[in-house]
Amino acid sequence: MRNRTNLKKIENDNRGDVGVGTLIIFIAMVLVAAVAATVLIYTTGALQQKATKTSKEATQQISSNIIVEQVLGDRILTSNSDIQSLVIKMKPDIGTTSIDLRQVIINVMDDSIRYDLNYTDGSVNGTQFNATAVRDEDNSFTNTTPVLNSGDLIEISIPQNAISSIALGTRKTFWLSLNQEVGSTVNMEITTPNSFGVNRFVRLYP
Repeated sequence: MRNRTNLKKIENDNRGDVGVGTLIIFIAMVLVAAVAATVLIYTTGALQQKATKTSKEATQQISSNIIVEQVLGDRILTSNSDIQSLVIKMKPDIGTTSIDLRQVIINVMDDSIRYDLNYTDGSVNGTQFNATAVRDEDNSFTNTTPVLNSGDLIEISIPQNAISSIALGTRKTFWLSLNQEVGSTVNMEITTPNSFGVNRFVRLYP
């Protein structure tokens, strides 16, 4: 009888041990699931934020575009055969977000010299350009806040002292780039005509 009693006691102890082990495993699984769920929630939130930011940036990149309508060379003194300054007429494309000229860099270069021009609201000193509004119905474009909206048309002036080392004579090839803060860069390769004639303004583009 004693042996049977002892056996029964051992069996009960074994069952208790198995129950405790199962409980420990269950708690561990719950903890692992909770940690995994926390990681998944955090990762999902981070990916959602990144996707939203990327989508917004991509939309801005696609919707921000400059249209250059015309590039003119100004000879100023028609007795001088070279072009002294450049005039660029440009406007935002349809659906484009606002463009701040203070964040636009204009590159003018030939095969040996390059100038990076920044906007100024005063007199041009060195590598700078200024601009005036040709069409601005909402009065958004001023000298201190040169912001282009849909429908605006402006005229950028690049004087001779801003690109003084680039001689723009006849049959001269040079490159003009407009780099926006957001959006694609406008690149143009321009070759001056073989004769300027007697006119002060020379059409260079288109």
